[in-house]
Amino acid sequence: MPGPALPRQVRSALECAPDALSLSDLLTLVDDFVLECATSEEPEVQVTQFEQVLQTIHDEVADYASLQQTETFLAILYHLGPVLPLTSIVSWFDLVLRPALREPKLATQAVNHAKELIISALQKTHEAHAEKVGDFRRRLLEYYLLDAYNEGSGDDVLEWAGLNEEERQKRTQWKENLESILLKFGNERPEVRFYIDIFVIV
Repeated sequence: MPGPALPRQVRSALECAPDALSLSDLLTLVDDFVLECATSEEPEVQVTQFEQVLQTIHDEVADYASLQQTETFLAILYHLGPVLPLTSIVSWFDLVLRPALREPKLATQAVNHAKELIISALQKTHEAHAEKVGDFRRRLLEYYLLDAYNEGSGDDVLEWAGLNEEERQKRTQWKENLESILLKFGNERPEVRFYIDIFVIV
């Protein structure tokens, strides 16, 4: 568990407090914590404890309308990436990552942070995670097939016609980001690329 300074600074940054550190300085503290975990005898314990604190902070201060807050939180998670286990990334998916993939106004770097975290989870190969990784891969493919807009579906076309422009942009962004994730993962894992190509048409 990091000292109280890091959680306090994370909260200050997310709340845009007057005394908050700049994002670059905050991420330096996060990087220091990651290095500390790398040399710790019980890194999993430290990461789990810090994630619990992050979860509490998120629950208390989350403002889904704030792009700046979302971008800050994604940057923090991305810098924690080297020590985040699969289960952590999956748990943050619904809270932070999926909303980011649907937001067309989010900065490109923030969206890339979300994508890279998801791809890192898809690439986990440790035998202990095999079932969970498989479930997460199937879940993303199901989102692409069933939740993203499909121009070839009559039902989707009718639904699309009733959407306002903002919602159309969100649907488009969601599909493009899912497709990008699946194809990048497929390019890096040739053994699964064939199955992805069956469903994802470039």
